[in-house]
Amino acid sequence: ICKHGAPFVVQHENRYGSGASQSSSLSKSIRHISNSHEEIKFISCYSANGACFSNAQMLANASGRPVIGYYGKINKLTASLDNSGRIFRPQHKLAANICYVGNRLLSAPVQLGFGLKHLLTCHSNGNVR
Repeated sequence: ICKHGAPFVVQHENRYGSGASQSSSLSKSIRHISNSHEEIKFISCYSANGACFSNAQMLANASGRPVIGYYGKINKLTASLDNSGRIFRPQHKLAANICYVGNRLLSAPVQLGFGLKHLLTCHSNGNVR
């Protein structure tokens, strides 16, 4: 899976949301095209950042499969060249629920930053919507 990402935030279907809120639809989008026991390569910037609260952990919990997440900025080429990936395995239900809430809480300031950046960019260009 290749998606734009930031710490605790993933872009899916042209909108940003917490890794927790996007993980279910991401999991469903690949369910029919890959073996259910294969590791999922989640090529998304910062997908491993945040440990148990990371976007990669959210996808592992939603899919029930191991997920390889990456630290910092990443793309398809660097994901295949370097060894920065970390494997996340599905958590037990209680831990998964706690981390789900944590990911959603941690995503709020990042999403607010995206919104402010967009607002300032539109305003500075004279394109107020």
